[in-house]
Amino acid sequence: MLELYCHPNSTYSHRVQIALAYKKLEYSVNHIALEKLENRKKPYLSVNPYAKVPVLKDEDFILSESTAIMRYLEEKFPESQKLIPTDLRFRAKMNQFANQCETEFCFPGSFIYFAKRFIKEEKWDPVRMKEYAKKIDRHLEIFDLYLSDKEFVIQNEFGFVEVMYAPFIYNISYMNVEIPPYFKLWMERVLSHPAVKSTLMKQS
Repeated sequence: MLELYCHPNSTYSHRVQIALAYKKLEYSVNHIALEKLENRKKPYLSVNPYAKVPVLKDEDFILSESTAIMRYLEEKFPESQKLIPTDLRFRAKMNQFANQCETEFCFPGSFIYFAKRFIKEEKWDPVRMKEYAKKIDRHLEIFDLYLSDKEFVIQNEFGFVEVMYAPFIYNISYMNVEIPPYFKLWMERVLSHPAVKSTLMKQS
């Protein structure tokens, strides 16, 4: 059986759990207590020397990084519900949006979210947080135009890009950004998807 090393508050772990739920794949959970710094101790460092979650273990095969894990699951279980399009151009477009998700939204959003949720306010970096909020605002403005005539990002179907965004838009209230109208409607569709709801509601 697949094993997932994760933490219940890890947005990147949630991505993989949503993908597993969407594809209806069974797996066991190895909880890594980040608050106790278990990720920085020798037993876990032998699994991932970068000390991050999630990590997927498939028998003797170990893989880290959420998007790499999602792509592995897609190829390992081709008979399961598909997250990635087979058409070359749609897949290329998906990769474009996936990269933009990471650099323009998730990385700056994670910095703000982590500070507000886990760090005392006197230790925040308000200048950097404000710069990152502006970066996210610009991204949402561009993304909103693309979504103006679409239900979902690629082929109007829930897929890889939606899974990447889902845990982060679930926590978007921490980011102090303006949510444009089409993005808001898309966000509501993503968060109402059964695989997303079943995963994120467990973490609330």
